[in-house]
Amino acid sequence: MDIKLLKKLREQTSAGMLECKSALEKFDDDYDQALSHIKSQVKEETTTNRVASKGMCKLEIKDDEAILFEVNAETDFVTKNEHFLSLVDTLASHLIDTNVVNANSALKVLIDGQSVDELIKQKSSIISENAYLRRLYRVKKQEGQGFGSYTHMQGKVVSLVVTDKKNDKIANEIAMQITAASAQYLSLENIDQDTINYEKFMYEKEHNTFNEDDFNQSLKAKTLLSQSYIKDPSISVEAYLKLHDINIIDFFRFELGQGIDNKLNCRLDIDCDNSKITVTPIY
Repeated sequence: MDIKLLKKLREQTSAGMLECKSALEKFDDDYDQALSHIKSQVKEETTTNRVASKGMCKLEIKDDEAILFEVNAETDFVTKNEHFLSLVDTLASHLIDTNVVNANSALKVLIDGQSVDELIKQKSSIISENAYLRRLYRVKKQEGQGFGSYTHMQGKVVSLVVTDKKNDKIANEIAMQITAASAQYLSLENIDQDTINYEKFMYEKEHNTFNEDDFNQSLKAKTLLSQSYIKDPSISVEAYLKLHDINIIDFFRFELGQGIDNKLNCRLDIDCDNSKITVTPIY
């Protein structure tokens, strides 16, 4: 077996080692036939049994505005598909110049005379997968404020932070912190009682009991300012920011598939299976 072909097939399809090896052996190292075989196996899974939770998140910044959005599809293949990647880039470059603030309004935007909704459907036909613009959020900063951003693993997670003054280095480091440590809240003081009640409910559900001290520690771990700074765990994020006289105004974190919860072909802005999709609150 040609090891180079095996490596190439895995990189292009994201399929497992044994699956790629079996396909190459079946077709005597004929790469095109092996590739077609693996893709055909994926297509055999009916769309009704497949959760559209793959795809990528994207973050685009221009001047004092930024957008974060997520485009879902059905398999990991799309992240290597030039048509899908082109679609995401096109959406980013055009939607940043509009005033849309959510997915519903974005779908109506015209790009070269074609609505975003029509464009996505066209690309879906080309890639042979259903694709969805699942969510979009627009962020505007004030004069003197700064943006920091971080994209992880080709859009599996994107994070944006707004700081009270411009310092790209510090802001980008904090965005990386938000991405890596899965920060959900800015500070303990920022969390409202409804959210605390929800966190308590989830804690009890997971642990089958409630311990006040353990709960407080688990909540603290989700709070950005209370987290240990990833580049220097001896200090907190709050202490690190104080060293540089910078404050965080707000932050946003999109994770691929966040909140889908195994529902089929869902977007955040529509009902699905008679229930509304929710995501972890982001403050």
